[in-house]
Parts: sequence; C-alpha cells; structure tokens
Amino acid sequence: MAINKETDSLILFGQRLRAIREAANLSQEQIHYVTGISQSHIARIEAGVLNTGINHVSRLAELFGLEDYELFQYKSPIPDSELLKKNIAKFLKSRDIDPAVFLKKSLVHLIETKLLPSKFFSSPRLAKEIAEYFKEKVNAEFTTSHISQAMEGFVKKGLVEKLETEKKSKFQYRKAQLT
Repeated sequence: MAINKETDSLILFGQRLRAIREAANLSQEQIHYVTGISQSHIARIEAGVLNTGINHVSRLAELFGLEDYELFQYKSPIPDSELLKKNIAKFLKSRDIDPAVFLKKSLVHLIETKLLPSKFFSSPRLAKEIAEYFKEKVNAEFTTSHISQAMEGFVKKGLVEKLETEKKSKFQYRKAQLT
C-alpha cells in the first residue's frame, strides 16, 4: 500500500492541533469565537480531512502564542497547559475580548462534556459545588454567578432541572428526570 504523505500530514497536523486545543482546555466553539474559523472547519482540520490555508494556521498559532511552524512539529512535545492558557489570555487582551464571555463558553463545554455524562447531577448540586468540582478536577475557576448563568441554558434545553432551596436566592441543579 502506497503512503500518501499529504494525507499523513493532514492527519498529523489535525492530531497536533487537537492535542494543543485540549491541553489549553478549549472547545472548537471557543476557537471559532475568537478566530472566526468555523467550528465545523476546525473539526475537519482535526479529523485530518481538510487541507486548511496558511491564514488559518497563522491565526491558530497566534491564539496559542506559538509560531506557525510549531504547529507542524509533529514529534515535538505539546506546549505546557499553563503556558498555553497564559498565551490565550494575552491574545484575548490584545483583541479586547471579554474573558468572561470566552470562559462562559468554556464553562458550557465543561458542563456538557464532564458533568452531564457523569453521575455528578444525579443528586441536586448548588452552583458552589459545581465551582468546587471544576477547581479541584480541571483546575478551572468560575464564579457561582457564571455557573448559574450557564446552567440556565441547560434548564431551557430540558437537560437539567432547577430546584428551589430554603434560601430563595439559591438554587440546586440536577439532571432532568425522565418521565
């Protein structure tokens, strides 16, 4: 069987991009939000089925605080997660992008991928408990008000129930009960 160097390069590039994105704890949607590259385009790059242009490579490298060529160094180690996060913070600041809006997208992604599929919401949880979970398990800090805002979206989708507590200003959340 013949080796197709172009196809191999697309796959290797996609794998490296995904590894860097995951090390930075970003969703494809967040990358779309700050770079303008569509989420479906990013997914196809990561799957190794799309040969993207140099403009996209430059934008992605800039987001992560890397040089373009570093995205092509397939055998090199993935940059440190904390360094990537600092570089992304600099990128956001240079573009006057509100980190709270950016992090909210990250929070929604974390809830969708880490909490909803798990048994975490099988019992009611306060926003404070959710914040503590993320701080302990994924080293991500979110305010309880950001968590409450993000949870409202899941309540509207019918994925989570919002339960009143003794304190009128506090609510608990649990996975929606199937009837």
